[in-house]
Amino acid sequence: MGGVTVKVALADITPELVRKLSDDLEEQKIISLAKSEVRALGDELDAAVQFASGLLARCQLRAKKLEVAGVEPREIARMFDVPARTVTAWLKSDVKVGGIR
Repeated sequence: MGGVTVKVALADITPELVRKLSDDLEEQKIISLAKSEVRALGDELDAAVQFASGLLARCQLRAKKLEVAGVEPREIARMFDVPARTVTAWLKSDVKVGGIR
């Protein structure tokens, strides 16, 4: 983030100018901190989505293995304590793991 350089004569330096420059600097610090925090939250969100995606993939794979072993989808749904339509979707779709980025 580049700043603007302004030449100021010594006689032009007033308490009001010093306050304004201090306020501007403080505002830039706050903006910089907010941007850093947002980036960190984005990283945390991506990690959480990747974790949840991996967990979902593991459940999906287990459901597919149970189906191959002859367990009915309704029974698999009962085992996972999820609606039968969720298990049906797991069994029909490809297993994917990913984040949001």
